[in-house]
Amino acid sequence: MPSMAQGEAKSSVLSNKPNPKSPSRFSMRQKITEHRKSLPIASVEKRLIEEVQKNDILIIVGETGSGKTTQLPQFLFNAGFCREGKMVGISQPRRIAAMTVAKRVAEECDVPLGQKVGYSVRFDDTTSSSTRLKYMTDGFLLREALVDPLLSRYSVIIVDEAHERTVHTDVLLALLKKVQRDRSKAVNERSSETGGGVLRGCQGRKVSPLKLIIMSASLDARVFSEYYGGAKALHVQGRQFPVNVLYTVHPETDYVDAALVTIFQIHMEEKEGDILVFLTGQDEIESVERLVQERLQHLPEDKRMLLPMTIFAGLPSEQQMRVFAPAPIGFRKVVLATNIAETSITIPGIRYVVDTGVVKARTYDPNKGMESLDVVPTSKAQALQRSGRAGREGPGKCFRLYPEREFEKLEDSTKPEIKRCNLSNVILQLKSLGIDDIGGFDFIDKPSRGAIVKALEELRLLGALTDDGKLEKPVGEQMARLPMDPVYSRALILANQFNCLEEMLITVAMLNVESIFYDPREKREEARTSKTTLLAFEGII
Repeated sequence: MPSMAQGEAKSSVLSNKPNPKSPSRFSMRQKITEHRKSLPIASVEKRLIEEVQKNDILIIVGETGSGKTTQLPQFLFNAGFCREGKMVGISQPRRIAAMTVAKRVAEECDVPLGQKVGYSVRFDDTTSSSTRLKYMTDGFLLREALVDPLLSRYSVIIVDEAHERTVHTDVLLALLKKVQRDRSKAVNERSSETGGGVLRGCQGRKVSPLKLIIMSASLDARVFSEYYGGAKALHVQGRQFPVNVLYTVHPETDYVDAALVTIFQIHMEEKEGDILVFLTGQDEIESVERLVQERLQHLPEDKRMLLPMTIFAGLPSEQQMRVFAPAPIGFRKVVLATNIAETSITIPGIRYVVDTGVVKARTYDPNKGMESLDVVPTSKAQALQRSGRAGREGPGKCFRLYPEREFEKLEDSTKPEIKRCNLSNVILQLKSLGIDDIGGFDFIDKPSRGAIVKALEELRLLGALTDDGKLEKPVGEQMARLPMDPVYSRALILANQFNCLEEMLITVAMLNVESIFYDPREKREEARTSKTTLLAFEGII
């Protein structure tokens, strides 16, 4: 058992939509209304709306449990920001967050998902012409900007979980700054020319100045405020219950084994409450799941009431949603997750968090042109987000599987992904938006010159750019419209010339999805046998 040293105490529930025919429907509605009123953000609704009306850019640091992600869009809707067919767009770094939060908000609004409230993620669009609150991934919003550079359908855009600093988030932050400037300039010019005439954007939509809200639980508001020219920052108190953080006395040589031991330590010694364990990937998660099930067989009958569940990006959506269901009566859930469970999504019942202190991060070496997934220590911001998961519904505990002195050595925040990834796709999108000066583009954190040069060389070799760095027409435009790596989009375009488009579509589709196969560890042989029926002779030789 890892030896734990007690540190200082540090400081939404998702459910299925109720059946309209259920006799408890009224009580469910009443319960949701009471829950919304009890959220800390409810007490500052009026002030938030006033600040949004007065400021085109607003930074909101809302503590975990404040209700910012679900409530602020509804406040904006009620305040009239969705009149004349306009929408409030809320971007999330991860698709699971966009989907689960949209479902929760639709439930709170008492509307079917896809009408007033909807979400759009890759391969799954549940919006309609009546959608006014639209949750989506950062990447999806970027794709919209290619079609409608002024994003004229939106009156307000909220960039949620901005502290995660994914490559799409960073590009989006810079692009929205430009969109906001362009819309204000266009409106002002139109007004001076026509004495107040209406400016029309994509498909004849009326364009007005864009409101932008940057939101997170743990971002450095100063950095974002300076980037947006001194934008106003607001702090919203959370309803975070106290979380007692415990550290190991000595470093753990095998964090997977330490996590397994800690799971059973909690199960045997702690009061009721579910457990959330952070691991780095599918292999570790499935391995721990199997070991938990094996060790349960060696416990007395009355101590086997532990139900392991998993959530990671490669898991089918319907399997991911299982973690949100309550555990059967008498059982304790142990949710084995990647950093997908760090922010935005709230898994009901969690009172204990096991933080292994590591995460898989994508890194790119521009000199070698190679990308890799490496296991690296988390940042302090990530560690705080993880511990916060234990305090959403009541007092909790976070077991960090490393000494407190190691926590002090962690980086304050995660290194932005834009500084450690291949920039080819990013640059191609920017070029298609008419932004040719990549080096001078207003990134919040500029990527290295070497990474930019390498990406430009790759795009020239693929025929997407001319020798002087301009977008090659029509090839570059076609490549930019396809939501995939430029190598794959170029392959599709060329495949048509060589009369092998169908074969290339299959190949690229397989390379672009994380996995179309789900291979549960306990049925791996059965899965292999099933896949052999799909083998093509041409792929074997």
